[in-house]
Amino acid sequence: MREGRKPDRRRWWVAPARKGMVTRAVSVRRSVTAPADLAALRNLASITRLSDEERALIRRLCVFQEAVPAGQPFDPDGRAASPRLILSGWACRQRILADGQRQIFGFLLPGDSVGLSLDPRPLDETTIIALTRVEYVDALMLREILALQDPRHDRLRRALATSRRYEETCLLNHVVRLGRQSAQARLAHLLLELRDRLQRAGLCTSDRLHLPLTQETLADALGLSLVHVSRTLGQMRRGRLIAMQSGWVTLLDEAHLRAASDYGVDDHALH
Repeated sequence: MREGRKPDRRRWWVAPARKGMVTRAVSVRRSVTAPADLAALRNLASITRLSDEERALIRRLCVFQEAVPAGQPFDPDGRAASPRLILSGWACRQRILADGQRQIFGFLLPGDSVGLSLDPRPLDETTIIALTRVEYVDALMLREILALQDPRHDRLRRALATSRRYEETCLLNHVVRLGRQSAQARLAHLLLELRDRLQRAGLCTSDRLHLPLTQETLADALGLSLVHVSRTLGQMRRGRLIAMQSGWVTLLDEAHLRAASDYGVDDHALH
């Protein structure tokens, strides 16, 4: 950002279009210059080398950034999520059962995209909730540009398709976690997966990651009780497998975590 210039910050209120629709505030921030090192670009660049034109296209999307407060849905009227690129913050795909219990299908991290597939996917029909404040950009224009099949954007189109396939691979891994793994193996596998995803976006080191998730959220993701999650994390800390402090997790014995959870990065899903 140029010295002496301040971003134009506005507060827009989205009025409900029909009775019963939830009203929510969306913060819109206009950037004078788009940041040159977006998590989205780092994430896509980990899959393939983008052209200068493709990188510029992503950056142009970031002129206007919006935000969803923690605890709020991306689309409060129940519609499928509109196309977005997440710049910062954590969200999750979830379903609430009739008895109030929640099942989390997966987490959305900085650099991830939502609703960019031209063909509707079941995952796009799930409810997306912001777990922290989430900043994103509207990617409807990007989806329309990619739909033109312009060869100048072939690598970007392939990178986004590969990213969607990887999300589906993570969902299959999640089924295995819930169906066949012990509590410790579930936690180990999830931590390693989140580390790898954050590392591709340039947001963590090989052994330390920021984990802004409550134990209740981990319980809802891993199909465990809150007590079981707390007990298992305690066992992993005492066993010198992990360390936790102020929302940061350090992987102290990655080899043991990998072996205990049968973890192996699905490299084929990213190429």
